[in-house]
Amino acid sequence: MRVLVIVLVFATACAGNSPPASGRCTGQLFQACAEEHDCSSMVCQNFPAEEFQVCSQFCGPDLPACPDGSECDATVGACKPAAADDCTL
Repeated sequence: MRVLVIVLVFATACAGNSPPASGRCTGQLFQACAEEHDCSSMVCQNFPAEEFQVCSQFCGPDLPACPDGSECDATVGACKPAAADDCTL
């Protein structure tokens, strides 16, 4: 049981950027978004199975690799984090 808790804590810690000090989303990768204009990357991607929508970046064979703690979701061509960063729009 302890191992599971440690793994979950580590996975959550590596999910993306740290939340901003204000608690408000600032458009960084893996922060919540409602539309592309909320994101510095101009990519607001919905991941329905994970039940979150976040700022992301495009990924694929000829594009930059996804940041640590995320993977390239080939079905949408965008980097998918394990979880959205904790911030509010």
